[in-house]
Amino acid sequence: MKVSYKWLSEYVDLRAISPQQLAEKLTSGGLAVDGVEPRNQGVTGVVVGVVQEMERHPDADRLNVCQVDAGQGELLQIVCGAQNVKPGIKVPVALVGAKLPGDKEIKRAKLRGVASSGMLCSASEIGLDTRLLPQSQTSGLYILPDDAVIGTDIVEVLHLDDFILDVDLTPNRSDCLSVRGLAYEIAALLGTNTTFPSEVSLQLPDAPSPVRVQLESERCVRYDALVLGNVGSVPSPLWMQMRLMAMGVRPIDVIVDVTNYVMLEWGQPLHAFDAGTIAESTIVVRQARPGETLITLDGVERHLDEDMLVIADPVKAIGLAGVMGGANSEISLGTTSVVIESARFDAPSTRRTGQKLGLRSEAQQRFEKGIDPAAVRNALLRATQLLIELAGGQVSGGVATAQRDVGASTLSRVVKFSPSRCRDLLGCDIPDEVMRDLFRNLGFTVTLEGAEWAVNVPSRRPDISLQADLVEEIARLYGYDNIPSTLPTGPVTTAARDARQRLLEHVRNALVTRGMYEVRTYAFTSPEVYEALGLEEGHPLRKMIPLAYPMSDERRVLRTHMLPSLGEVARHNLSHRVDGGAIFEFGRCYEAREWPIQTQPREREVIAMMWFGSVPDSLYERARAYDFFDAKGAIEQLVTGLGIAVQYERAQVSWLHPGRSAAISSNGVVIGYVGEIHPSTAAAYDLQTSVYAELDVEMLLQQRPGAATVEALPRFPGARRDLALLVNKDVLVGQMLNEISKVSQVHEILRSARVFDVYAGQGVAADQKSVALALHFGANERTLTDAEMEEVVQDVIASLQDKFDARLRA
Repeated sequence: MKVSYKWLSEYVDLRAISPQQLAEKLTSGGLAVDGVEPRNQGVTGVVVGVVQEMERHPDADRLNVCQVDAGQGELLQIVCGAQNVKPGIKVPVALVGAKLPGDKEIKRAKLRGVASSGMLCSASEIGLDTRLLPQSQTSGLYILPDDAVIGTDIVEVLHLDDFILDVDLTPNRSDCLSVRGLAYEIAALLGTNTTFPSEVSLQLPDAPSPVRVQLESERCVRYDALVLGNVGSVPSPLWMQMRLMAMGVRPIDVIVDVTNYVMLEWGQPLHAFDAGTIAESTIVVRQARPGETLITLDGVERHLDEDMLVIADPVKAIGLAGVMGGANSEISLGTTSVVIESARFDAPSTRRTGQKLGLRSEAQQRFEKGIDPAAVRNALLRATQLLIELAGGQVSGGVATAQRDVGASTLSRVVKFSPSRCRDLLGCDIPDEVMRDLFRNLGFTVTLEGAEWAVNVPSRRPDISLQADLVEEIARLYGYDNIPSTLPTGPVTTAARDARQRLLEHVRNALVTRGMYEVRTYAFTSPEVYEALGLEEGHPLRKMIPLAYPMSDERRVLRTHMLPSLGEVARHNLSHRVDGGAIFEFGRCYEAREWPIQTQPREREVIAMMWFGSVPDSLYERARAYDFFDAKGAIEQLVTGLGIAVQYERAQVSWLHPGRSAAISSNGVVIGYVGEIHPSTAAAYDLQTSVYAELDVEMLLQQRPGAATVEALPRFPGARRDLALLVNKDVLVGQMLNEISKVSQVHEILRSARVFDVYAGQGVAADQKSVALALHFGANERTLTDAEMEEVVQDVIASLQDKFDARLRA
């Protein structure tokens, strides 16, 4: 927010404080000022002059010899090459000895033999920002209005004796997007009063308005309109143009300039329509209709949807509410009657409309952050005052209004405040009277209610709703430098990590040791990215919780699954010439417990992992695509270190390949999934063959043993027996190992079993496969005999034969 120091000084007495000191004061009070820039870029000795006579240079076709009256008692002869120079125009005249921006000094000179005593100046030569000027004023001389007094210093005429403060506002301080809000803020910081009017008084005709207003959408709670006649598209006065330019706004004409001026002054955006273009003299605030289009003021045809709020008449849309007006109701040279609009539009709706259409305006910025309801009518009346004063406008009837925000609750709120609690929180003994004065300086009303105060907060401060907000106001106005540093008091306990933190630290170390990289992604996403997961209608993962104030259309809901988040990281890396990688994230997914939402959602913490692209070349292996077993190996190393025994079962989830994925379970409870990403899902995220795995943190904590069991190393040698069994191809090897584990619970000497080969081909029936198993035996107190190991081997064979129709391979 750029703001004029001189404009602020009209409402707060700043004679005792310089612009730089004011910037320091605002910064110390929580409103950081990024810079203070003088409007005068080094102009001295430049005055208003009028070209009295002009003739061609005798020796140069493109030069003119001008006789200029600059209020010096005699005409000055100045040679000028500007194409728009002519007798009768008033322009800035740099006298001999004058200085211009860039340390340029004007001296007497001879141009092609003709003496020149000064220089006629363009806008850029006197330091004006030509980006904010009309095209006619950016080339050639800068033409001054006819009422400019000859001989007057141009710094005074163009109000260049000013400073611009660039205030970096935090998102919660929308009240300071106006001179009004900053005036109250500065007055509070300086301990003085502001003269900014609380209300605008204007006598309106005692007659109904020529226009009618209808609210047909819940997204507009207040709409006021006033009709003015005898108003045309003429330039605004120079002082207003210069003030707008100081704030970074381009002057257009008196009608548009007044609406912009009042927006900067009051913080309330306004818009002006050509009254003659409004059908049936009726304004309708409604949602856009399917397939409706509107050509906006920038000349672009916009395709609207039903989520967009529009201003319309009974026939057509004439503007995008809070964003931009329509070309079909634009003020033109033939305009004689205008309708001035002042309204409160829904902030999220305004933001979404601007984002969808790629539009951004000063008005939209203010509507997005919320409008002060007390400023709606006052800003409209203030604009009417200025149009009457500056353009001779004539009011036609009273204010046409429609509203849903009736009631005092919309204009102020009462917040409870405890002075003693404030002192405890700040660690500073601030007297009650000082706190009461600080609130009064802010324009707050304080009512005593015993030990507590009732602080009445005006509607211009929407950021204050809690006692903590009032405590913050006391702290910053009292001065952070005046609050002493104090040590917190209370019992001191030895810091220790809880079970969850210890588990996540183990997981992080295990995965990083395997060469994986930890990433952090947004918990915000959009519903569209979940279409790739192949979820059926009504699936719980489709029930995403929307954000009240999304940062963008791509970040408008809370995620329900981690795959899209990691897929975004993988796609970004692959598109930036990274061959592949292995990544993981500790993230939260948010699941609604009921729909519509009535209670807090469930936050499910997940360890999500992804392997994408290819393994890089190394001394030990050539580049290859990551596969299922890379993920399975990482998971087994991870859960083994946690002391958790897991089993793998065939998974049936839509986002994983049906034949190359598995559900991970422990003690009959599913704790996660691992598998190759379904080809259609991978294609939607611009990925080739990729592998995804996830583990539920809560389930891991439940399955992790409370204490580790330590066993001595065996004193007696173990033994191994190998079996080759023929089974049907559909039999899962994991199920065979589970069955063997049941046998080991009966025979303690069977310590473990593993698969070291699976074969299908020549010598084996087409519908069968050969599974080679290694059985490991051992005992703590003796050497095993062949007979007792053979007994266990036969039990294993019998169990597998009974369960899977397995038989020894010949």
